[in-house]
Amino acid sequence: MFISLAVLACNPNDQNDLKKDASQLGQTAQRAAANATVAGKVETALALRKGVDVKTLHIEAEGGVVTISGHVDSALERQNVLNVANETVGVDRVVDKMTLQTANAPAKKS
Repeated sequence: MFISLAVLACNPNDQNDLKKDASQLGQTAQRAAANATVAGKVETALALRKGVDVKTLHIEAEGGVVTISGHVDSALERQNVLNVANETVGVDRVVDKMTLQTANAPAKKS
């Protein structure tokens, strides 16, 4: 409603700019929601997977591309994470930025 009132009180150029800005804001919000949904699906699927510690992972999505960073305790855990992410609906590609946590090395904060 505020945008409608503001548009009525502006000159034609400002009205067009406000309409474009509102449209772009709506599109940006839709993309952000879609990205959060894909990342959330991956995180949920991983949380349900035995042998995966999702607390040590950070998951981001941009469209169908999911980036997973953080650390895993073994090559098997890394492969499990990648398998689950790749099998999640909405994921087209997975970018692996995980590090392997060795028993003697402290975890890196991401």
